[in-house]
Amino acid sequence: MSDIHSVIAGTPHIPALLMVGRDESGLDRTGLAYRAIRRQIIDLKLPPGSSFTEASLTQQGQTSKTPVREALARLRRDGLVSALPRAGYVVSPVTLQDTDDLCALRSVLSSEAARTAARNGIPGPALDRLAALAEVPYARVAGEAGLEDSLRAGIEFEGIIANAGGNGRLAKAVVDVIDELERILRMAALIAPDIASPPGELKAIVERLRERDADGAYDATHKRCERVRLDILQVLSRSASVSRAPIELPTH
Repeated sequence: MSDIHSVIAGTPHIPALLMVGRDESGLDRTGLAYRAIRRQIIDLKLPPGSSFTEASLTQQGQTSKTPVREALARLRRDGLVSALPRAGYVVSPVTLQDTDDLCALRSVLSSEAARTAARNGIPGPALDRLAALAEVPYARVAGEAGLEDSLRAGIEFEGIIANAGGNGRLAKAVVDVIDELERILRMAALIAPDIASPPGELKAIVERLRERDADGAYDATHKRCERVRLDILQVLSRSASVSRAPIELPTH
């Protein structure tokens, strides 16, 4: 599963993880810098709370200051970095509240995308690909697939469904949320490497989509999203930084 599959390769909105290693010839220098820096943040090579400077990134990427500066402006708009007065930049922290909000938004968007896709009908090749991806959690349990395989499968699965509904704005919104959630999923996996999806979860969604059961697809997807939400919040709450944080009294 190291390469993006042809089913999603032809769609307009592709999750960032599936674009890693793909042809970048169509990107300008700012686009290349943006993608490279963003990837370091998502992959946790630039961890939450870490600081850096334009100069360090310029030297690392062997590029000029302008594309790096413009890329950082985009990342600030994305909410992934903040500027420090005369001291460079800091990677935005991950909080339980923001994580909960993001997961809740993902539940709303992905569930509706699944309902729309089921109502419209998903082409045979895409359904076959979804069925293949639904087997990855079984392979993970059997020790035949790793964490990265599982992560890529889940993201591709959601991306295919998002694009299948025919609503471009909804598909983009789903993919944007997935891209932002990837960093949090990686953090959760570092804290709890054994975290995994129940094997039949994706298969249940595929069955509803194949039957064009719109409400069933919505319910199965919502159930999955809410399970992930609870799992992530429980795992992140184990972090030492959370357990050692001072408890404040509520303000009125």
